[in-house]
Amino acid sequence: MTKPDPSSDGRTDQVVEEWRSARPDLDPSPIKVFAAIAITGRLVEEFYEVSAARHGISGADFFLLSELRRRGEPFECTPGELGSVLVRSTGGMTKQLDRIAVAGYIERVPNPEDRRSSLVHLTPRGRQLVDAALEDHFHSEASLLDQFSAGETEDLVRLSRALGSRLRDWTASGKYLEPTATHTG
Repeated sequence: MTKPDPSSDGRTDQVVEEWRSARPDLDPSPIKVFAAIAITGRLVEEFYEVSAARHGISGADFFLLSELRRRGEPFECTPGELGSVLVRSTGGMTKQLDRIAVAGYIERVPNPEDRRSSLVHLTPRGRQLVDAALEDHFHSEASLLDQFSAGETEDLVRLSRALGSRLRDWTASGKYLEPTATHTG
């Protein structure tokens, strides 16, 4: 019995072939790249959610607590800094901070440098939780990558960053809004 190629997604291959038949004038081969990344992205999100859920928190809360922990003593920053790093709206950040504060993982403290704002501070309870979650999570990440060589891992990082950079440039330039063909209705 032939071992299936782990890099192949039969459904994606089928979709590409169907597009080749339906629109032979177009090259659908880029779909393989974007489908693989999209599917992997969803699986990574699920991985983070499952990893965090083992500790009773959501993936988003894990990232927020991890961001505070990563900063080192005194484990705090402004809500705006968190929103910027975690790419959250002000309203979304406020709701998340309120929920985590009620759980006792963070507290809001006055900002000594700006009386108009507060700082988000990781509590000892929050630190204990995130430290345990980080140990489990980093171990799981390492286990997932252990079948890749160091070079393959670097290739994954390099190529992901390159495509991300290209997508940011593409979006910022507005190219995705430019039609490539004229539509006649």
